[in-house]
Amino acid sequence: MGAAWGRAAQSRAVFTIISAMAELEASLISERVTAGMRAAEAQGKPLRRPAKPPRVIQEIEVLARSTSLSIRQIQKMSAGRASRGIVGEITKRARAAPPPAL
Repeated sequence: MGAAWGRAAQSRAVFTIISAMAELEASLISERVTAGMRAAEAQGKPLRRPAKPPRVIQEIEVLARSTSLSIRQIQKMSAGRASRGIVGEITKRARAAPPPAL
């Protein structure tokens, strides 16, 4: 019985060390990514995705206002030029706004 308890303590110690190493590696990766983002920003590089073309946004807005299609259906009709999340945001905004004056 004593040998089994000894192995459990050794196993716990090994897992503790491995866990500490994994945490250290995660911290190092985070620091490198942050440093890279700061360097890119200092060089004037854009840090976000480019904006959707106005034509794609307008097409989604027209579909949202003029039909009762779901967000998924509108996203399919946009042929994947915008993610479902973006289509959802545009659709919500278009359906909440008053219709444009002609």
